[in-house]
Amino acid sequence: MSLIRSHTKTFTDGVVTLRPMTDDDLPLLAKWNADPDVLHFSEGDVDPYTAEEVASMYSSLSQKADCFMITVGEQAIGECRLQPVKSPFPEPLGSSTDCRRVDLMIGEPEFWGKTYGSRAIGLLCRFSFENTSCSHLFAYGIFDYNERAKKAFERNGFKVYETLPSDGIFPGEITMFKGSVNKIF
Repeated sequence: MSLIRSHTKTFTDGVVTLRPMTDDDLPLLAKWNADPDVLHFSEGDVDPYTAEEVASMYSSLSQKADCFMITVGEQAIGECRLQPVKSPFPEPLGSSTDCRRVDLMIGEPEFWGKTYGSRAIGLLCRFSFENTSCSHLFAYGIFDYNERAKKAFERNGFKVYETLPSDGIFPGEITMFKGSVNKIF
């Protein structure tokens, strides 16, 4: 039995392809989630995850989200997810809006800062707004020191929705938002 719930959606812009995540990707996901530099930007300064923790984490995530591997050519360079946001939605969206969240990690540092993450976000936006009832996308928990992530979302029309400043112990976090008609509330 598979740990990761897969799907059949694949998207490409001719450079970046998003393909369904499968159990075969677990060793690579474990590698990325054990790399302190990768984790610094995706999870904060946390202890590296064990292979067992990674398998459990992605098994759980895949039950709630469509999980994708980000590839360039044949090489997997990262992962991303598109997940429904449960109501109540952030104000003033109301309870009838279909909101989703976008999460992304480029796990291969040599691909950082080269627009691959931005391209993956663009593919998820196009799919969400053109093929589903999604009206709003959110990106939660972008660390304030992760300028690359913030710029990748801004390139795709996301705006800052909320900023939680650092408390001296934990870094500040930014939540970004994009509406299907590029309207901010």
